[in-house]
Amino acid sequence: MKKFKMNLKILSAMTLGVGAVILLLNFIFLSAYPMVYALVNVAGAVVVIGIPLLYKFNQFKKIRVIEELFPKYLNDIAENISAGMTLPQAMRSAANIEYGVMTPYVREIASKVSWGITFERIMNDFAKKTGSKSMKRNVQTIIETHRSGGAMDTIMRSVAQSLVELEKIKKERSASVYAQMINGYLIFFVFLGVMIGLSSVLVPAFKMGEQTQDLQTVFSEIFRALIIVQGFFAGLSIGKMAEGTLIAGIKHSLVLVVIGYSAFLMFG
Repeated sequence: MKKFKMNLKILSAMTLGVGAVILLLNFIFLSAYPMVYALVNVAGAVVVIGIPLLYKFNQFKKIRVIEELFPKYLNDIAENISAGMTLPQAMRSAANIEYGVMTPYVREIASKVSWGITFERIMNDFAKKTGSKSMKRNVQTIIETHRSGGAMDTIMRSVAQSLVELEKIKKERSASVYAQMINGYLIFFVFLGVMIGLSSVLVPAFKMGEQTQDLQTVFSEIFRALIIVQGFFAGLSIGKMAEGTLIAGIKHSLVLVVIGYSAFLMFG
C-alpha cells in the first residue's frame, strides 16, 4: 500500500476548506456579535493562511538543519576513506551514525549504494529530496570531482570546511542584526499605537451626527487592514534581515498580525 505523503498543495486545499466552513458558520450564527465575529474571522484566516505558512516554515527549518549536518556527514565519509575504505564502503559505514533529521536520507543513500545505483544518481536524488538549492550546488561539486577522478576524501573535507565557514558567517550575521529586529518590532508597535489612537480618539472627535457611526466603521476597517498589511510585511522584512530569507519571516509575520489584530479589536 502506497504511503500517503502530505505536501503543501494538499495541506493548503484542506485548510482552505476548513477555513471556508469556519467563515461560513461564523457569518450565519455569529454576525450579530461583532467582537466574537471578528475574532472568529481571525481564527479562520489563521487556519487558511497560517497553517500552510507554518508548514512551509517547518520545511525551511528542516532544510537548514540538514545543511548544518551535511558537513559532519562529509567529514565522516572522508575519515572512512582515509582509513582505507572505498567510497561505497565509506557511505555504508556512515549510515551507522546518527544524524538527526538527516538520518533517513543517509540510510537511504546506503541502501542505494548496496543496490548498485551509481554515485551520481544517488547524490542527485539526495539533493533533490532535501529541496535545498545550496545542497544541490554542493552535491554537484562533489559529483564533478568524482567524475574527474579526484581524491574524494580531500574534496569532501574541503566542501565540509567551506560549509562550516558559511554557517558561521550566517550565525554572525543573525547576531549582528538582532538590534535591527528589535527595532522592527518597536516600529510596528508604535504604528499599532498610532492606529489605535486614531481610531479611538481622533475619529470620534469628528462629530457629524448620524454619519459619525458610519465614519468610525469605515476608518476602523481601513486601520485594521493597514495593521494586517504592516504586520505581515514587517515580519517578512525582519526575517530577511535576520536569516537572509523571506521564509524565515513567516513566524514574525504571524506574531505581528495576530497581536496587531487582537489589540485593535480590544482597544481600537
